Amino acid sequence: MAKILCPRVLVRAVAGAAVLLLTGGTLVAGPAVAVSQVEQTPAPDAAPETGTNRFIVKFTNRSSLSGHDRAQSYVQAAEPLETSVTELHQTAAGATVIEVDRELSTEETAAVVGTLAANPNIESVEPDILLHPAAVTPNDPRYPQQWNLQAAGGGANVAAAWNVSTGERQVVAVVDTGITAHTELRSKLLPGYDVITDPAVAGDGNGRDADPRDEGDWYPAGACGRTVGAPSTWHGTHVSGIIAATANNRVGISGVAPGALILPVRALGTCGGYMSDISDGIIWAAGGQLPGAPSNPTPARVINLSLGGVSTCSGAMQEAIDFAVGRGAVVVAAAGNDGIAADRSQPANCRDVVVVGATDANGSRAVYSNYGPLVDVMAPGGNTFTDPAGGILSTVNTGTSVPAAEGYEFYQGTSMAAPHVAGTAALLLAADPGLKPAQVEAALKETARTLPGTCFPHCGPELLDAAAAVASVASPFADVPHSMLFSDEMGWMAAAGISTGWTEANGSRTYRPLDSVNRDAMAAFMYRLAGSPKFTAPKKSPFADVSTSNQFYREIAWLAAEEISTGWLESNGTKTYRPRQSVNRDAMAAFMYRYADSPDFTPPGKAPFRDVAKNNQFYKEISWLASTGISTGWTEPNGTSTYRPLTAVKRDAMAAFMKRFDTQFN
Repeated sequence: MAKILCPRVLVRAVAGAAVLLLTGGTLVAGPAVAVSQVEQTPAPDAAPETGTNRFIVKFTNRSSLSGHDRAQSYVQAAEPLETSVTELHQTAAGATVIEVDRELSTEETAAVVGTLAANPNIESVEPDILLHPAAVTPNDPRYPQQWNLQAAGGGANVAAAWNVSTGERQVVAVVDTGITAHTELRSKLLPGYDVITDPAVAGDGNGRDADPRDEGDWYPAGACGRTVGAPSTWHGTHVSGIIAATANNRVGISGVAPGALILPVRALGTCGGYMSDISDGIIWAAGGQLPGAPSNPTPARVINLSLGGVSTCSGAMQEAIDFAVGRGAVVVAAAGNDGIAADRSQPANCRDVVVVGATDANGSRAVYSNYGPLVDVMAPGGNTFTDPAGGILSTVNTGTSVPAAEGYEFYQGTSMAAPHVAGTAALLLAADPGLKPAQVEAALKETARTLPGTCFPHCGPELLDAAAAVASVASPFADVPHSMLFSDEMGWMAAAGISTGWTEANGSRTYRPLDSVNRDAMAAFMYRLAGSPKFTAPKKSPFADVSTSNQFYREIAWLAAEEISTGWLESNGTKTYRPRQSVNRDAMAAFMYRYADSPDFTPPGKAPFRDVAKNNQFYKEISWLASTGISTGWTEPNGTSTYRPLTAVKRDAMAAFMKRFDTQFN
């Protein structure tokens, strides 16, 4: 029978006018002038990260401008929105903080910024947005006792991960002794199952049923091959609390993944649990069928096994683990508490499990923890031998035999270390649901930090760093998971300041990777790729369809000045840019070639792409793009390469173009 692995030592609208109220009470009014929908609607990626009603405006020479002059600067931006503007104060850097009389949307904020930025009297303008505290310490009263979640010493640096992920709605199965009622877990529990077949082990008078309640695993003297009896451990409740105890509820503690859900699978009872029951519990937790049992409607993405015994990996256990991993579940197993090589402990010695050893508060291997090269990562398991507070504080029940009141207790063991890793796996999967089990394991191992303490005789792995693991898979955009094609390139766009994306109504930041790139946004991308060079836009627009108040006027004018874009010569003799038109892949090649200063290049006699003829107007540019590796095109089923020149460039592909160009030429 398997045993549990913790030693018992446990911005006002005014009809027809835009009103500007300046400091000192001077009123300046102007007619409300309608503008075209094209000018009012920002291009993709035009919006700042959030809406606001305040802006920081720096005039080129404020002292030479009267209040009336400044007001006229504001009129142009405020008229389309029918809002009033008030100057609030000057900053230490000489800028002016202004306020409109209602909160603006993200798009309206971007329009105001664009209009003011195009004013020759204004040096710079930016939204004056509200910032918020980051990584606020949870208000759970016993959180200070959770050294295991801190960055210092032997902690797993969990709290810093919550800025990115809390494990929201990720299902973690705890195959253990079941669960007891607890305030910290009440909102986290999914309908689980009791897979114990032997009534004597179950202690509930029957075999398998849909009630995973922990009845208590106590035993009297002489039972379980022990001369001394032992009280109930409430082990499954303690493990569940480490994983997902509710945070910021002003009660008790916080879990590693406070947004995760717990699927309790009762497989251990009096004296432990049979291998057949545990392996069936793993299969049921992962969404498999058990004879006579209902289907699990919420298959787990993570399965925690804080149990084990000294034996080789059994066929039944390996088959269950193979099934779970094949269904996309990360299986986490405790290394064992025997102070021996982990390859002697089952299920730690089974294939495709994340094996977890235990450390104490100083970051040294806990004396009881199994060790060796089979261990994938170390995590806080605690040491209560000399100080009870050196253990891992989590949820329990206070009953000595059957359930009584809820409580908290410090335990130690690799049983406590494993749920730290299971909780972190939930954080990773919430950050990127497309991750496969092997990718989760790799992220955990590759981001682990050096053990601050000692490890004898051998640990091999490093100490779990939850924040670093989450950061390694997290994307700056909610709609760009790490597993998506070009995710790294889109992340680079954000990091390089080339794309700000959008802030959605729910506060999340999105990139909209499959949207087509318009020509105005493309001008902004290229201008930023060039490092946003200092450029004074002409007072007269080079294009008839691009107003000097266009939010991207400077960027488009820069593109024309650099001869990257020549636009179109219309029948009436004017030149147009067509800012709201999508950029096709052939035009993108031309933009990139010109951006690179039209290098000397002799196009090949044979086209690199089957769908790009030598008489294509952009044949040279497309061939050059292929020769640099900036575009690889597509390999079709018949083995030929195509470029798809008339296809609109999507935002994800634009990121790839930009990143590859930057790598080659910047």
